[in-house]
Amino acid sequence: MSILGGLLKAGASFCHTAGTLLHTVRTISTGTCCQMKNVVPELKKVDRWTEKRSMFGVYDNIGILGDFKVHPKDLIVAPVWLKGFKGNELQRLIRKKKMVGDRMLTLERHNLEKRIRFLYRRFNRTGKHR
Repeated sequence: MSILGGLLKAGASFCHTAGTLLHTVRTISTGTCCQMKNVVPELKKVDRWTEKRSMFGVYDNIGILGDFKVHPKDLIVAPVWLKGFKGNELQRLIRKKKMVGDRMLTLERHNLEKRIRFLYRRFNRTGKHR
């Protein structure tokens, strides 16, 4: 019996020290030194009327109102070589040279050809185009 009593006393004292240990840890972790900050981020101020946003969907009703006779690219006011064009700078300059190269001034045409040569070398030496 004395062995059992000794074990019970040791167990009770162990539980008591563990309880005080947990209590001290709990008070340290929830102390006033570590207060929660405002975790909700501030909202960004967005300009809803930028040119890109204001012109979004402008040509959507042409097909509905115009019996699908006019394509939106026909309504865009731009140089001939840029209407309905999608591509990189080299492709755009080659297209410009092909369409209006014979009507360009000598210096302009020379600068255009220099830029085309530069871009041609650059695209062939580097990048995913090789």
